Amino acid sequence: MEWHRPPQGIAVEEFFQTWLPSAYQAAGLRVPDNAPVVRASVTGVGGGVWDLHATEDALVVGPPAREPPGMWVRQNVADFRATFDGDADLPVLLPPSWSALDMLFLDAREADALRSVQGRIALELTGRRGRRWTLDIGFGKTGVSAGRPRTTVRVDGATFEGIQAGTIPPMQPLLDGRLVLEGDRTLAMQLLLLFGGRLGRR
Repeated sequence: MEWHRPPQGIAVEEFFQTWLPSAYQAAGLRVPDNAPVVRASVTGVGGGVWDLHATEDALVVGPPAREPPGMWVRQNVADFRATFDGDADLPVLLPPSWSALDMLFLDAREADALRSVQGRIALELTGRRGRRWTLDIGFGKTGVSAGRPRTTVRVDGATFEGIQAGTIPPMQPLLDGRLVLEGDRTLAMQLLLLFGGRLGRR
């Protein structure tokens, strides 16, 4: 079985409770000591809320604990499906080099860098015919307890595709206005510097 990406049309609950733990074991990942507990909330029919805790032996998936997670990822069902199944009005959302397991943030360098990030941010990608894809992520104690994002990053589909293809330097859209930051620019810049280069890595 291919563990890089889930099968098309997989149910959200099956993805988190069955496919993701199996993919984790099959990948043989080494867990950094600073790996965060990630809470995933997928709203809408067929969605749910899960805490994801990576250990040396397994990915433990369960209901949300009373203790706050290290990160909180929020998305609706339609946008979650578009991430893995694609959407005719959106560009390809996951670069070829990215795996579904990347949502666990198990890269030791990234996990270490994220420890200094505090805040909640919304990423908005505009596609064709008014289609808008959104990912809402809270980082650290401040971010997971925030009632709403304090920062929004907006980019159009063509620019996103250019960054993925390597034809547009990751920071260039910020300079020429194709990438718009609203709210806390410091938080946005922290994350753009952290993930911008990775987005264009093929």
